[in-house]
Amino acid sequence: LAMVLVASYPADALHSAERAGLVFVGGLVQIALVLVIWRMHARLPERAAVARLYRAMAVWIMDPRDADRRAPVLAGLDAARETLDLAEGRLAPPSPAGEAFRTLVDEADRTYLDLVALRNARAQLEARDPVAVEALAPARAAAAGALAAVADALESGRWRGDTNTLRARLDTAVGALRDERERQRADREMALGNELGALLKRVASVRAELRAAVDIALSWQGEGSPPEDLVRRRRPRRTELLTRGARPILRANLTLRSSAFRHAVRLGITVAAGAALYRALDLPHGYWVPLTVLFILRPDFGSTFTRGLQRCMGTVAGVVLATLLAAAFHPGPYALAFLCTVFAVGIFAFLLANYALFTASVSAFIVFLVAFGGIPEYKAALSRLIASLIGAALTLGIYALWPTWERSTLPETTAELIEGDRAFLSALLACWLDPGSPREELSRARARARVARTNTEAAVQRALGEPARNRMGFGAAQATGVVASLRRFADGCLALEAYLEDAESSAPPEARALAEQLDSALAELAGAAREHRAPASLPPLRETQQALSTRVGATAPLADETDRIVNSVLVAADVLSRPEASRDQAAAAAPGPSPATA
Repeated sequence: LAMVLVASYPADALHSAERAGLVFVGGLVQIALVLVIWRMHARLPERAAVARLYRAMAVWIMDPRDADRRAPVLAGLDAARETLDLAEGRLAPPSPAGEAFRTLVDEADRTYLDLVALRNARAQLEARDPVAVEALAPARAAAAGALAAVADALESGRWRGDTNTLRARLDTAVGALRDERERQRADREMALGNELGALLKRVASVRAELRAAVDIALSWQGEGSPPEDLVRRRRPRRTELLTRGARPILRANLTLRSSAFRHAVRLGITVAAGAALYRALDLPHGYWVPLTVLFILRPDFGSTFTRGLQRCMGTVAGVVLATLLAAAFHPGPYALAFLCTVFAVGIFAFLLANYALFTASVSAFIVFLVAFGGIPEYKAALSRLIASLIGAALTLGIYALWPTWERSTLPETTAELIEGDRAFLSALLACWLDPGSPREELSRARARARVARTNTEAAVQRALGEPARNRMGFGAAQATGVVASLRRFADGCLALEAYLEDAESSAPPEARALAEQLDSALAELAGAAREHRAPASLPPLRETQQALSTRVGATAPLADETDRIVNSVLVAADVLSRPEASRDQAAAAAPGPSPATA
């Protein structure tokens, strides 16, 4: 964009430096305004809605009268989802903060299901053995503390809790219940011990979900630090192991298999054709031809044609409006400044709301802005109109020759992401089971998984912009949830690969069992995504991971990161279990229990 504009206004070094300075100052002013507004607002409605949900859950589980009043929690779930939809739009790809808030709501949803199961089991167990029930008290208190800490962080916009204490209390609660189970089994109370074992699974699940929620609340702004973890903090990651490192992502996508790379090639060719066309035709203000291409051309068919038509209509409307205003009022310098201000406000007001009105505001703003340079309003309006129409026609014509209908391929693309992560995890755990094995296949699997992630994220964004009639069955909402959960999955895998360098011996047999179960679970999730169905019952991932954690120690990297990985797989299964006829129905539907958590 900058190169197109600069090439259209050649100047000597002095004038170029002067223009660069003005652009730099303007950028600083914009940054200052954004920072001021951000600090004043900082996503307050979204934070408040999610905070109310977590606060309601904390109050519910610690009610001294033990009244089963779930209405505030259920209302909080619905209100949080509705607020997030209104904040960013149901058809817009989520921002990093928006994705964090949605993940917090998903974690709260899963935690709620586990807490309901715990409350019901506790009521039955209390009538038989009130002493054994006391082993659940630390779990209730620890869960309430974590929920309240997340709510406090969202309300204030800053993390103020003691992360180490929260995590220690959750670990202690699991340990207390495990000790009580072993005591009952030692006293030959096998039936009671088995019941406590079932409760232990639910408490361990709550611990993992709340730890994930604490992690997200700690760093949702990108400003927080990771939870205190001496093992994790001790090892800096290599560049290729960063989850969102620019260089490894770029290298992985320099292939025609990448949808992002294919679109970049198409965009470059179209912009070059537009620049050559306006220079060949010697159009005044012809730089609007390639600029229009840059504004309109998108990877997907629907948004490209929608934006193209809206840009044509908006440009015509803006030009006509500016011409009528100029003819009626013959504005002087002060009137021009006022009109520029009015339409500048319109530009930012309609930027995300309506592209046609945004384009109309841009057209009128440009007409009055260039009038300061002595160019008649009608002449500037006509030049912009002609160039924009040529650019729109060029873009729509080229895209008509190569349309991409993303919705039909989204299930397969999502399944390929799951399979790519499955292959990466399989190669990674194979190295943990045999630290001396070659690492070449692990590197290749990581690169393939990264390409699959880029393709899926791009496909989800394109599918979100397609017409509603084409969003039946497996939809972008489910794919978005899967991508979000598998991003945390990838973070755990990359951390495990970093710790692999310190492995002094092979992982225990429990790791092999967990690897086999994770491989089976991910294969089932890939099949569910590909076949548009809910996943079947998954292997007992949580129990196997807990056995591994007991064997190697809860603070060991292998235990810590596999806990994160298992939780991400279960969240993905929960997302795929939600029936979705459309994006709008999914946003309004109340989530139900997943086979993975039954």
